[in-house]
Amino acid sequence: MRFNIINPSDPYTMEAPNLEIAAIAISFLGNGAYPLEGLGEDAGQDVPAFLFGGHDEWFQSTFGANFEAVAGRVVESFPEPLANTLDSVTLQSERRSSMNNIKARAQALSNALRQRKAGSAT
Repeated sequence: MRFNIINPSDPYTMEAPNLEIAAIAISFLGNGAYPLEGLGEDAGQDVPAFLFGGHDEWFQSTFGANFEAVAGRVVESFPEPLANTLDSVTLQSERRSSMNNIKARAQALSNALRQRKAGSAT
């Protein structure tokens, strides 16, 4: 699935294997501030912003569990697809116009997930 990351600075996209992993990735990446908009054949598969709350209700109605439960399931069961989703964050212009480097934050989160996974394997 391919998404546009709606944010007040630069145009970024993200790819995910499914909406659940995309929703957790964008929630971690933007702390609820960035919504996702499905692109192309994924139009209509959107994740709202949770800046003012509502995340538990949306996750419950969409995935059958609150945010904490879905996030725990995704982090524990799908750390590599989640990390890959964060790695897929791509700037859609030749240069950034903002100090807000969403790609760098996404990379830091994916690295932390992989370190966590490596630490639990030993």
